[in-house]
This record gives sequence, C-alpha cells and structure tokens, in this order.
Amino acid sequence: MLPLSCVNCSFNGLQYDSVGTTVGYCTEHKRVLNTPSELTCGRLFRKDLLLASARREQQLHEQRFTPSAISYLRTRQVANGASTSASKSDVHALESDRVALAVTSYGRLNTKIESLAQLSALDGARADIALLSLGRVYVRRCKDRGGRWTSGLHLLWWIRARLTTEPAIDIRDIRIETALPIARQIELAQWSILMLRLTVLSDLGSYATEEGHGVRALADLAECAALETRELSFRKLFRWIRTTGRERVGKALSEDEYERLSSDLHQDDSG
Repeated sequence: MLPLSCVNCSFNGLQYDSVGTTVGYCTEHKRVLNTPSELTCGRLFRKDLLLASARREQQLHEQRFTPSAISYLRTRQVANGASTSASKSDVHALESDRVALAVTSYGRLNTKIESLAQLSALDGARADIALLSLGRVYVRRCKDRGGRWTSGLHLLWWIRARLTTEPAIDIRDIRIETALPIARQIELAQWSILMLRLTVLSDLGSYATEEGHGVRALADLAECAALETRELSFRKLFRWIRTTGRERVGKALSEDEYERLSSDLHQDDSG
C-alpha cells in the first residue's frame, strides 16, 4: 500500500492495506476508484497516522495536489475516466455489497450518521474499516465546523462495543497479491484494524481534551498500545486491548455517562 494513495485515505471506506474490495470509493468526490493505489488528492487524510500527524500531512499534501479533483499520485495530473468513475451503473454495481452500499450512501441527503449506524450493525473486517475510516473524518469535520467532541459519541460507543472482538477477515476480503503466507497476511490485517480502532478512539480523546471531558484519557491510547506491543503482533496487541485497553476505555466513558450525553444530544437536536 502506498501511504499517500487513496487506499490509505479515510474518505475511502472500502479499502485499507490488504483488505477490501478490488475498487475503492471516494465519499468526497463521489467516485468509484478503479486504480486507487495510483490516485490521490489534496484532501487525503491518512488512516495510518495519529490525529496531529494526519492533519499535518494533509496540509502538506494539499500543497502538492489539488483538493478539487482526483489526481495521479506519480504525475499529479488529473485522473482520467479510466481510473475513476461517477457512472450510476458502476456505483450500482458496488451497491450489491452491503458495506459498499452504506459507504456510497454516506453523505447523500444528509445520511452520514445513518450510514455509520448501518456500518456499526454489520459484521466483518470490511465493515470495521468503513465505520472507522468514515467515522474518523465525520467527527473531524464536525469539530472543524465548531462542533463538540460529542459528535463522535455514538462512534465511540460502537467502537467500545466491538473493541475486544477479533476482526473477522474472510479469505475473500484480501485484495492484493503478496508472497507472504495467507495466515500472516490475515494477522497483519487484523493488527492494522485493531490499531485503526485505537487511533479513532485517540482522536476522540484529543478532541475531548479541548473541552475537559474525561474521554481525554484516551488521547494517548493508540500510542501507548504501540509502545507496549512494539512488533507487529496481532496476538500481543489484542491481549493488551482485552486487558489494559478495555479498562481504560470503560473508565473514560461509562454506560451512565454515555446515556446522559446521548440524552443531551437528543435534546439539542430536537431544538
């Protein structure tokens, strides 16, 4: 995976590293990505970086690539029709898949949170990737527009619910060819998804820090996990999450506090 390509962008919820559909989908440009490893744009928000680094890299990337169009990563030229598609028939073909349907409907007629809710109810690694990727940029945009960290409250709760669930990767989810044994490919993909869960929780902790809420305790969650487990071992990381990680998340947001904040959000939404 090229880290500066659309495969690694949070606006593409259909792919991450070796897992996903053959083609991607950009929720910003509303286009099917036929050759996502070759493509990028100035809005790139990397999945593999923590919040501060991802923001910094996005600003640097925008200096090289226009945000208004999808471009070729190597030449910086605007991509042609062979590499991206806005065709209704192409989008419709994607939508035969439940995860892809939720992704392509994201942002259509103000359905962002509804799409995330749909993804939270689906099983499997691809649903995990889509929920985490799109949820991450959803909360970031809400914050950039002056919203509170609680725009990600339900996202945090959904991640909390699946935090100690092992990412379920079907052999058909592997999208690239590699010389690695298939068991190792699956293990590395599972590790990546676990770290993406922790990264999004750390995002929410960083936003909560600005407002002084107890969820701020999660701001360094992903960094602590990486330091404690070091090598790319899914089993070691998963063990840390089931013990230390689960305890920290539970303390940061209890069920009573979640219900209280949810009630406040509902009252705000109803006027």
